Amino acid sequence: MIIEHKSDHVVVTLDRPAKRNSMDLDAWTGLREAIEAAPDDAANRAVVIRGDARSFCAGNDIDSMRDLAGPDAAIEYFVDGMLPTFAAMAASPLPMITVVEGAALGGGLEIVVVSDVVIAGPGATFGLPETRIGAWPTVFLAAVPSSSTRRLAARLALVGDTIGPAEALQHDLVSYAVDDVDATLERVLAGIGAAAPDATARSKRWLNRELLASGMPDAAAALTELSRATLQGTEFGERMAAFLEARAARRAALRATRPTATSTPTV
Repeated sequence: MIIEHKSDHVVVTLDRPAKRNSMDLDAWTGLREAIEAAPDDAANRAVVIRGDARSFCAGNDIDSMRDLAGPDAAIEYFVDGMLPTFAAMAASPLPMITVVEGAALGGGLEIVVVSDVVIAGPGATFGLPETRIGAWPTVFLAAVPSSSTRRLAARLALVGDTIGPAEALQHDLVSYAVDDVDATLERVLAGIGAAAPDATARSKRWLNRELLASGMPDAAAALTELSRATLQGTEFGERMAAFLEARAARRAALRATRPTATSTPTV
């Protein structure tokens, strides 16, 4: 994770490209700490979260989920470790601006839905693949009544559709769908900077009152159910095993197609 302190905002760049910027507990904690620290500097007016052109964030690291041993470990990871990051995003007096240029999947889409302003580039895609491995999109389903539509949620969570930036804008999942994300980001930051800080903070608190009052408690309940029931069931175990087996086969096939190094004979 790369944290850059600009003159009037903080940029947090998710930086695990080999894992498509998926999140483990350290990443969730680092993001939360950066968000919580940003208001300590009165010059900061916003927090910007972004990934790279291939992946904004692919959600939770599958290997981290695989290593959770029992319901208590799952509760520690999801309820005590991950959820406070989303709560910090919603409660911060600073606007959370998310820039999505690649795939926002699972927990990555949940970062999007809890953000205050979302800028999507032409290569952005949005999806909830959790049900493919026997899990389900807990934070998204808890937070989406505050930000988007039930019909869209059903498409993403139940059908498994993936949508692009134009459709995401149509359904209010993003704020802007643009070709030049950096120019739009500059304009958004200028608009926030021109507003009075206390008025902005109070506006955000009222804007997020439903998300804070019901969305976060609902997310805690959903994550508890996920941890104590879903992740301990045979369906999740079988689907996770099948996913890991298929991933291993893909990686083996990829290695097999790579040219092998050959030594040059000496004379």
